[in-house]
Amino acid sequence: MRSVLLPVDGSKHALAAAWYLIEFVKVHGLIDIHVANIDPEPLQWQTHGLEQEAIQEQLTTRGAMSMQPVIDTFAQAGIKCHTYVKFGDPAHTIVALANEIGCDTIVMGTRGLGGLAALALGSVTRKVLHLSRLPVICIQAGEH
Repeated sequence: MRSVLLPVDGSKHALAAAWYLIEFVKVHGLIDIHVANIDPEPLQWQTHGLEQEAIQEQLTTRGAMSMQPVIDTFAQAGIKCHTYVKFGDPAHTIVALANEIGCDTIVMGTRGLGGLAALALGSVTRKVLHLSRLPVICIQAGEH
C-alpha cells in the first residue's frame, strides 16, 4: 500500500479508517493519502432558485467541513494528505477517483450493516467492492 484513497463522510466510521491508516504509517512508513468527500449531485427541487455557482460553493464547503476531523487527525499525527470534494454517484466516483489519481488501495469506513439492512439500504462500500479492481480495506468503527 503506497497510495490510498480514503473516502470520508464525517462519520465515526470514516474517522476509524483514518486511525487505521495512521497505525499503518507508524508500522510501514509514510504513504500517499488522498482524502475525498463524495456527495450525490443535488436534485433540481433541492436547489430551486439557486445559481449553479452558489450550489457548488455551498456543497464544496459542506464537503470540506465533513473532511475536517480526518484532516485534523492526520495533521496531529504529522501526516499530510491530499483532499478532494467530488459530486456524483458515490461508489462510481470513488472508484473513478482512485483510478484517476493512481491509488493502489481504497480504505473505507463501513457501518457494518448486514443482512436485510444492507440489502434494503444499499451500501456504498458494497458497491465499491463490486466495481473496483483495486483492493478495498473495510474498517468498522468500534463501539466506544
